[in-house]
Amino acid sequence: MAEIRSHERPTCEVCQKTGATVVAKYTRSPWPVVACNHCGFVYLGRVPDYEDLSVNLAWEKQHADEKERRKKENKLARFDALTRFRLKFGKVIDRARHRRAAVSGRVLEIGCGGSTRIPAGPIPYGIEISEGLAAKARPIFEARGGTVYHEPATTGIERFPESFFDSIIMRSYLEHEAQPRVILERAFKRLKPGGKILLRSPNYNSANRHIMGAEWCGFRFPDHVNYFTPRSLKALAESIGYEFHWMNWMSLFDDNLIVQLKRPASAVPEIEPPGTRAAA
Repeated sequence: MAEIRSHERPTCEVCQKTGATVVAKYTRSPWPVVACNHCGFVYLGRVPDYEDLSVNLAWEKQHADEKERRKKENKLARFDALTRFRLKFGKVIDRARHRRAAVSGRVLEIGCGGSTRIPAGPIPYGIEISEGLAAKARPIFEARGGTVYHEPATTGIERFPESFFDSIIMRSYLEHEAQPRVILERAFKRLKPGGKILLRSPNYNSANRHIMGAEWCGFRFPDHVNYFTPRSLKALAESIGYEFHWMNWMSLFDDNLIVQLKRPASAVPEIEPPGTRAAA
C-alpha cells in the first residue's frame, strides 16, 4: 500500500479545547488513541486525509483486512465470535427505527456503501467517500429519483439547500469522520424543522470494550477516528442544538450506540427542491 497521508487533530471535537493524553494500551503505532484532558472524549489524535479514504483506505478494503487480522492475531476472537448473538439486540432496534423514520419525503444516507438502507417510499440521496462503493450505489439511488455523490460528507452535504431533508441516516459513519462537529452542524441546517438523524456508532462505554480491551471490535485503525460514549455524543449534539434520544440504553450487550438526533420544530419555511444536479 502507498504511504498514507495523515494529519494531527489539534482540538477536541466535543469541547473544542486543546490538550489530550495518549491512551497507550489502545494505541497502535502510528495512530495514537487519546483522551481529551477536559471532557474525556476519546479519539484518534492523528487521522488519514480524506483522499486516502477514497481508494487506499476505502471501507470495503479496510473491513476485509481487519477481519483477516483479527483471525490471525486476536486471542479472544473465538470468544467474540461465539457471543456475536449479542449484536442482534441492537440490530432489531436499529432496523425498526430506520423503517419508521424513513417512510416519506427526502432521506439522505451518509456513508451509504454500495447500496441503501432506505426503504421504498422516500426519495433517497447518498454520500459515499469510497470511489468503488459510490459507483456501485449510484444507479440504485437514481432509479428511485435520487443520486449519490462521491466525496467527503462535509462537502457533499453542502450540495443541498437548507431544510431539505426529512431525515438523515448516519449508520456506521460518524466513527469514521474526522470532523464530526462540522458534519453535524451542516446536517442540522439541511434537516427540516422537526427532522431527525438516525445514528449508529460504536459505544466506547460498552461492556464488551471493558471485557475485550485492545481487541474490542470497535477499534479499527486508522479509519475509526472517534470513540463516542453516550455522554460525549450527547454533549456534542446538544451543543449544536439537537435534541438527543438514546434508543438502546437498556441493552447491556450491544457494542453500538443507537441514537436519534432531532432538530427542534420551528416556523422556518421549507425550501423548494434544487434543480437536477449532476453526480460528482
